[in-house]
Amino acid sequence: PIKAPESVSTIITAESIFYKGVYYQIGDVVSVVDEQDGRTYYAQIRGFIQDQYCEKSAALTWLIPTQASPKDCFDPASYIIGPEEDLPRKMEYLEFVCHAPSEYFKSRSSPFPTVPTRPEKGYIWTHVGPTPAISIKETVANNL
Repeated sequence: PIKAPESVSTIITAESIFYKGVYYQIGDVVSVVDEQDGRTYYAQIRGFIQDQYCEKSAALTWLIPTQASPKDCFDPASYIIGPEEDLPRKMEYLEFVCHAPSEYFKSRSSPFPTVPTRPEKGYIWTHVGPTPAISIKETVANNL
């Protein structure tokens, strides 16, 4: 008899996956139900992992509700970004909620500098409305 070769652990990362009829992408919001208290918690997917047995998992960043968050549904505008989870969760425990860009919950007042993904236009402060020509002439004449 010939022994089967030992399995080698391989991990494949992906930007998107198809799982049980749903197309998931990085940035999508999913819900997780806690077995202990039965409450629903929301998270944003930051990456996907597939092991050698084709078991799919997702790395999550938790979303924290604010006082404006409704109790009966998910409103993305009322949540803020929370902690990143270290261990990936199996896709079978996640339920799709909505699509969202990966930077949707990014802190707008981050203490750390962020690199923009596209060029930002520069703005020049200026006076709004017409500038009277008389005041310009008087300023120039007085300085001569």
